[in-house]
Amino acid sequence: MTAKPLLLATLLLSLAACAQLPDSPALRALQPETGAHAMLGELARVAGLSAEQRRRELAALEGNRLDDTRRFLLAALLEREDSVEALERGVRALNAIDASDPRAQAAVELMKRSLRARIDLKLQTARAQELQDRLEQIKTLEKSLQQRPPAKP
Repeated sequence: MTAKPLLLATLLLSLAACAQLPDSPALRALQPETGAHAMLGELARVAGLSAEQRRRELAALEGNRLDDTRRFLLAALLEREDSVEALERGVRALNAIDASDPRAQAAVELMKRSLRARIDLKLQTARAQELQDRLEQIKTLEKSLQQRPPAKP
């Protein structure tokens, strides 16, 4: 009689070992973040940093060998900069990422699109300002020509 409960207990324990655990936030907190979760976590963290904190983190990343998550962090930090060169560096950092996870690849592609759109916007804004300055110069020249007395024959 003691063999049957022992056999039943062994069977239940072996079945329990094969069962999948439910996905709960507490269990996810214990697992290391990889792929898209880590990238999105870094993006959210960078959004909350001050300008000085971003500069310090950017300086810490400079010159080091970076993994994919750190490259994404670098791109997120560079996205907050105002120069076109920084945005282009961010795109280059994203191009170096080899994301095998489809969700991570989607996050990288969205970030690339965002950076490229910001680059285009900055270039178009600069071009519009240049054209506005030329228009002002033409208007000034036109006014000066109109105020000039007519030439005597």
